[in-house]
Amino acid sequence: MVNVHRHLADDEELIHATRQHWTQMVGEFVVLVLVWAVAGALAWVIPSDKDWGTVARYVVLGVAVVISVWFWLRPLLIWRSTVYIVTTKRVSVRTGFLTKTGHSIPLTRVNDVEFRATLWERILREGTLTVQSASEHGMLELKHVSDPEGLQGLIYEAVENEQRNHQWGGQVPPVAG
Repeated sequence: MVNVHRHLADDEELIHATRQHWTQMVGEFVVLVLVWAVAGALAWVIPSDKDWGTVARYVVLGVAVVISVWFWLRPLLIWRSTVYIVTTKRVSVRTGFLTKTGHSIPLTRVNDVEFRATLWERILREGTLTVQSASEHGMLELKHVSDPEGLQGLIYEAVENEQRNHQWGGQVPPVAG
């Protein structure tokens, strides 16, 4: 699905990696279909027996290509290049296909993880997670993730394990008795 092993440090393991939910691209696909339906209809009604008819068809097709690239291909590339990663050490967002950007929060700095899902998002099993940290960068927002409650639980479990390992230096904590 998502190849993120190049983003991992030597001492961390991948817990979960995902992209934004596929429904992010539905609106863009509808725009693509409408653009090409309108372009096809315009190319159909432009008279072919006129001198300007061939040029007008090429202009219509050129405009359709430019609109398709801007409103479908560009969002598709952004969607494909946005990856949310949870490892044994951090929560990260990596994005960009020309200019790469990344934002990570160490699990030991995570204060709170909250999720938000509207009724429609709950039906589609997606939502937004907000990871708040004790650092100066504040928070990390994971938009339109599949199963936000499950991912929230994974992050809390990873935070607990990392804080326990950090506190006890990787040793088993003493049992109270």
